[in-house]
Amino acid sequence: MNRKSYKKLILNGQELEGEELLRYCKSHPEVYMQQIGGFLAGWMSGSAYMEVHTSGSTGKPKLITVEKDQMLASAAATAAFFNFQKNQVALLALPASYIGGKMMIVRALFSSLNLICVKPGNQPLSHLSAGQPVDFVPLTPMQMAGVRDTKNIKTILLGGGPVSTELEVHCRSLNAAVYHGYGMTETLSHVALRRINGAESGSLYTALKGVAFEKNENGCLIIHVPFLNQPVLTNDMVELKSSTSFIWLGRKDNVINSGGIKLFPEQIEAKLSRIIDEPFFVTGVPDVVLGEKLVLLIEGECYSDDQIKTIKEKISDSLTKYEKPKKILFLPHFLRTSSGKIRRKDSLNLVR
Repeated sequence: MNRKSYKKLILNGQELEGEELLRYCKSHPEVYMQQIGGFLAGWMSGSAYMEVHTSGSTGKPKLITVEKDQMLASAAATAAFFNFQKNQVALLALPASYIGGKMMIVRALFSSLNLICVKPGNQPLSHLSAGQPVDFVPLTPMQMAGVRDTKNIKTILLGGGPVSTELEVHCRSLNAAVYHGYGMTETLSHVALRRINGAESGSLYTALKGVAFEKNENGCLIIHVPFLNQPVLTNDMVELKSSTSFIWLGRKDNVINSGGIKLFPEQIEAKLSRIIDEPFFVTGVPDVVLGEKLVLLIEGECYSDDQIKTIKEKISDSLTKYEKPKKILFLPHFLRTSSGKIRRKDSLNLVR
């Protein structure tokens, strides 16, 4: 796989190559197109490597160096799974500053896709021309929440964060095939996928071709990717179903040990998403008796007494005995990473 061969891109219907492609992007009035041009300039440079930023969801964002050939191998694995064909239409509604946007550009280069670029935002499909067909589009869960009509969309790939139960229910009413990808910057986008809607939907993530999984002694997932130089150790706790499939339980650093019972916040939050409209999360705080007790933090002004009573009744109907928060706390604004993910520990410290 020769990275130097991939300098031609069908961008917004125009087939451009080399310097012509860079001039088109850099002369564009929109910043998001200029960022795409910046990535392409790095891609077409003589270096075999590129620098990418991690999101900061598991700690401070950091700069890592990856091989361009590895990015092409990742693009090839995705192309094989979704059976990409030359001139199919892909929509780029993600910023080129993060791995999701970068990899969509590489996929378009590798598979000769017609890449339609729109300004990243919460209503990405609204920028499309009426009746414009799209074969493939990666979106964040936040972007997906605003999607109502997918009659012209064939496949949607969600990534960049967990998918709530409410969003999964919403996706079941859509025509497009919706998948959720599991992956991270270190794995160069997704390495496993699960279908969210349709007859094949479920909670099982299945590996892309060549990818294998195992768990360490702490129950955390280890990922073996054929095009990476070493295994990737994660903080994700999983129920391993085979060497190529798993059910995701939650982040190890988020797990709450309350009286000897392990509670996975992400599982609890999926249930609570049906009854809480505001941004929220659950976490553990020190407790003399339990070791840790479960608390619920909601972004916004404190509820009235009647609202508190109502939400507690709904919580009792939705959660098991051990999953019920011992306390409900409020914070006007959560702290977030640059990519919009909630900084749980820092936000909790503001309350405490």
